[in-house]
Amino acid sequence: MGFAFAVPDGFTRSYENDRVYYYSQGKRFRIGVQLQRQVAQGPLGAMRTADAKGPATYRGYRQGQVTETTHNGLTAGLWEFVWNGSAEDGGSRYTYDLSWDEGGRMIDVWISSPLGSRTEAKRHFDTAVDAFRLTGT
Repeated sequence: MGFAFAVPDGFTRSYENDRVYYYSQGKRFRIGVQLQRQVAQGPLGAMRTADAKGPATYRGYRQGQVTETTHNGLTAGLWEFVWNGSAEDGGSRYTYDLSWDEGGRMIDVWISSPLGSRTEAKRHFDTAVDAFRLTGT
């Protein structure tokens, strides 16, 4: 089972630790996808758990919020947060992360960008999520 979706021209694909990443030049924008097992608490609960672990997972974690939403009529959780980024990132980063259950899997799609590029990142994120579809099912 795979997936298809839209990413901006020039992004490169990388498979790392059971996740697929799409990077802009210099990794300024990082779009990620993970197809994983469904969890008992559902996608909203998974995002709440990730938010609770945020300070231990992301250096400088702050402004974390989880919102109940839908994706194509399916229950979903949207997690947004700011973190310090790494030395190569040049400063704080903003992350949008959407998770939902579909086709017997929990699907997680996210984008991370420099904090100052949050608006552009949201456009890339919305385009990717809106175009997302499972393939080979």
